[in-house]
Amino acid sequence: MKIALVANTCWNLYNFRRCIILGLINSGFEVLCIAPEDAFTIEIQKLPVTYIPIKLQAKGNNPLLDVMLIKQLAGIYKSQKPDLVLQYTIKPNIYGSFAASIAGIPVINSVTGLGTVFLHENAVSKIAQFLYKWSFRSAKYVVFQNEDDKKVFIDKKLVREDQVTLIKGSGIDINHFNLIGKDVKRPTFRFLMVARLLYDKGIREYAEASKKLYASFGTAIECVLLGSIESDKNLGISKEELKNWIKEHHLIYKPFTTEVIEEYQAATVVVLPSYREGLSKSLLEAASCSKPLIATNVAGCKEIVLDTKNGFLCAPKNSEDLFLKMKQMITCSQEQLTDMGAKSRMHVEENFSDKIIFNDYFCLIKQVVFKSAV
Repeated sequence: MKIALVANTCWNLYNFRRCIILGLINSGFEVLCIAPEDAFTIEIQKLPVTYIPIKLQAKGNNPLLDVMLIKQLAGIYKSQKPDLVLQYTIKPNIYGSFAASIAGIPVINSVTGLGTVFLHENAVSKIAQFLYKWSFRSAKYVVFQNEDDKKVFIDKKLVREDQVTLIKGSGIDINHFNLIGKDVKRPTFRFLMVARLLYDKGIREYAEASKKLYASFGTAIECVLLGSIESDKNLGISKEELKNWIKEHHLIYKPFTTEVIEEYQAATVVVLPSYREGLSKSLLEAASCSKPLIATNVAGCKEIVLDTKNGFLCAPKNSEDLFLKMKQMITCSQEQLTDMGAKSRMHVEENFSDKIIFNDYFCLIKQVVFKSAV
């Protein structure tokens, strides 16, 4: 049997769906990976899958290009005849659902976060919500990563209750993200934030907290920001603003690296003051690496950070509260920090490992594929 996975980038498929891809291959399925070409295409092609490139404008709103995307995907679905399509990210979810309906192929859509479409109420948001509602009618299942996002879609009547299910994230390789016995002590207390440089990730609040910490503790504290600069001028941090934060706020910036585990190893505490997440991969990776955590009390973060147990929750869009929680973490003893880290690791092992997530997806896949085969 053949399963197709579709996303808006190869980077997304490789970094977030690899456990599902490998699990399906090990279970005897033929796997198709469908996404635009990017720097991670070569990594996808190294896997025992069939890779099919598509043209997709991830952030544009050109109706003609979106119609062309439906045509592209419908053609691929008709020619390849997969038994099921797993779709991720907004445009594959919406326009892939139209294409699958044309081709007569069942789909499982995964909403991995509400993103800016729901964070900002505007005309684009209303159009996107209408398209979600219209396209998701034919989906066999719609997967959410947290209860809050699921509730939003149900309350807005974008999905039927009999369609929805909850799967906690994309899965973490707990054998890879494992620093037990490998951690090192640093002369400075280092905070680390790993995120795309978007305002909605709480970058500005982190920079402001960094400035306040420097005023209180000087060079004894480091605030590191690791992530790629986004091209979207409305949502992303500009290079000029980032340079100012490095100079004036004493923020240490590092471009994104695939060797992120080394950055977790060098960190004392991992921070994510995001406005909303599906289920934060960086927090899960850090938790798997036995790190204490600080995050905002919002969907996609509060499921990972258990307040006062493996870290602290702070108010969203509030640099002062973030600063106070970071300051509180600095006052913790090494024994307290170690205990928080151990609880982070246990939380991931029990709830978010790649094996648990794959098994949850596989149960859905079997219900669709084998039921259709009867």
